[in-house]
Amino acid sequence: MPTVPWHQTVWNKGGIPRQSFLSWLLVLNRYPTRDKMIGWGLATSPLCLLCNVQAKSRDHLFFDCFYTWEILSSLARRCALQSERNWNKVLDQLQRQNRRSALGILSLLCWQSCLYWSWSERNSRLHRNTFSSAPSLIRQIDRQVKDMILSYRNANPSSASIMMQRWLT
Repeated sequence: MPTVPWHQTVWNKGGIPRQSFLSWLLVLNRYPTRDKMIGWGLATSPLCLLCNVQAKSRDHLFFDCFYTWEILSSLARRCALQSERNWNKVLDQLQRQNRRSALGILSLLCWQSCLYWSWSERNSRLHRNTFSSAPSLIRQIDRQVKDMILSYRNANPSSASIMMQRWLT
């Protein structure tokens, strides 16, 4: 059986499609971050919209930026992930997990939610001039992950139970 490239497994079964899609594009480094826009010749500030400290690139935004780092570091321990501030180290860590296990599914769901809601916050700041705190996004992600775990109950009660116990500890 041929091995599927890891970036294609980001489309996890049972996940949230828009979050899986965003994650897949980010793994391929296909999203229009400010460093790319500047490279295309667009006149834009290079600073990250979330921390206003460093130039924004995918690797900075996920998770070198202190705003997104606060989100990931508080949620990663719930699914037994070692918090890493380096994009490639986070991907390596996710690749080493069994993506079919309850813990692997939970880790991928958490990671995708962190990516998605951080990117959404960035868009809210850019397009609507609205700002949410990191603790507010953490609560939103927490609720969403709990809801996703609950949605697995009918299909796989034992995995849902393992994931919920891990998430709540």
